[in-house]
Amino acid sequence: MKKIPLKFSIMITTVTLAAMLAGVWLAATYRENDSRAMLLPNQGMTLFPDPKSLSAFALTDHQNRVFDLASLKGKWSFLFFGFTHCPDVCPATLAILARARDNIAKNTVGAEDVQFVFISVDPHRDTAGKLGQYVVHFHTSFLGVTGDNAQIGNLAGQLGAAYEVSITPGMENYPVYHSSAVFLVDPRARYHAVFTPPLDADVIRKRFKVMRELEKAKAT
Repeated sequence: MKKIPLKFSIMITTVTLAAMLAGVWLAATYRENDSRAMLLPNQGMTLFPDPKSLSAFALTDHQNRVFDLASLKGKWSFLFFGFTHCPDVCPATLAILARARDNIAKNTVGAEDVQFVFISVDPHRDTAGKLGQYVVHFHTSFLGVTGDNAQIGNLAGQLGAAYEVSITPGMENYPVYHSSAVFLVDPRARYHAVFTPPLDADVIRKRFKVMRELEKAKAT
């Protein structure tokens, strides 16, 4: 097993602690109002009470189309950062997300406004063609997205998605370390929630259903 760099370990710990603190704060807030008790966050998801608006970025999907801030608007977007050479976490997570997507489609009215996006942090190896072959293996509706390092870092930084690519000259099988969380962006392109391991397809479906109900109630 490769040793995870200390810098990356610190980044992951910071992101995890931030999500935990947000969850604790939100739970305390909801306890003040019994009518909202059903919205208490629990294992698997942290819902942010004040979603953060994302700023502009520019990436490309596996069909060579622009994927930018406008691509997030009008849809609930599940974003997962990884790379196609990933031996374990990425395929396991994408398989779970494929089941979650099918569960949402079966149990949620208006599931057409949901998209699942795999963002490669390894553009050196992950071409559009390779990304396309990779993501459709898990689900035909999935989008594979990547871009230059600056723009990947731009979006990842806004979400707190830690990653590190350790390219070594002359070495093709270099290590890539990345967050295993799944980030949820709402139809207004705001960072709304984060799902953290261990991930479960039905848990994701249930939490997402509650969140949509909350947003619908706010709009009325």
